Amino acid sequence: MDTVIDKITAFAHADPDIRAVILEGSLAVNSQVDALSDYDINIFALRYDKYLADDAWMSQFGPILVYQKEQFQFYDAVIATRLVVFQDRPRVDFSFWHPRLLAEIVQGDKEYESYKNGYRILVDKDRVAERLKPPTGDAFPILKPGRDEFLQTLYDFWFEAYCVAKYLYRQDLWYAKLIENRYIKDHLFKMILWHHQAENAWMPNPLIHREGKRFEKWASPEIVAAVSTCFSAYQIDDTWNSLFAMVELFTRLARKTSAHLHVEYPLEREQDVVRYMQYLKDKSASMKRETEKGTYENIPSTL
Repeated sequence: MDTVIDKITAFAHADPDIRAVILEGSLAVNSQVDALSDYDINIFALRYDKYLADDAWMSQFGPILVYQKEQFQFYDAVIATRLVVFQDRPRVDFSFWHPRLLAEIVQGDKEYESYKNGYRILVDKDRVAERLKPPTGDAFPILKPGRDEFLQTLYDFWFEAYCVAKYLYRQDLWYAKLIENRYIKDHLFKMILWHHQAENAWMPNPLIHREGKRFEKWASPEIVAAVSTCFSAYQIDDTWNSLFAMVELFTRLARKTSAHLHVEYPLEREQDVVRYMQYLKDKSASMKRETEKGTYENIPSTL
């Protein structure tokens, strides 16, 4: 017996505006589930603004620890969400949809990728949801990139790598770390995904998540070990080390992936960027030595 599902179902039946409720995600298909798995609840309601106007309705599911207001785009519609963590453990991600969107998904006019991996119909007052296509288990595939997308990712990575080097040289550490731990790692992870899939003939893998969930469950021990060197402490020297570790891993995987894709690899451009980054690193180290030397020379001889 799932008391969370029971409460959500009762909540939906009590409101005539709510026409359907669908559970998506891991709990819908009982895959990769643990004690902290989220309930991903799609509420299809005629008038749901009342649920966006305040948070009083949330408390009927349990004491609230914290919640977040978010939204995402679905074709031309904006889907409002409330991501709620309750004190008795479960997190419930509510998303609010107009019923016409469910009809359009059923009719094939629009496609909701998540339902391909599985769903569970909790409420279906108009018997629309029962006509959804059965899950195929192939949602969110990692597709083989075309030449332009692949090369753009290379140049985007090198540009961001240069920016990290630039701000490390300036000793602007906060901004360097921001780029290091956001933009550049997005490109690195994309290349890790492409390399892994290229090595495995681009076969679907349900463990793979585009944003990195379950990474250690599918990545090779060698890749995991290499990635461990790509994170650093809030220190300039350590960040230089992690930056060059990322560059080494990215370029190594990019060269192999380019061969799989039959895309000519721009080796000269890579070498030019890395050479300039090394110049900035060496110059930064030289400036640091000069500063330390000057500090020592200024120490009074009586001390």
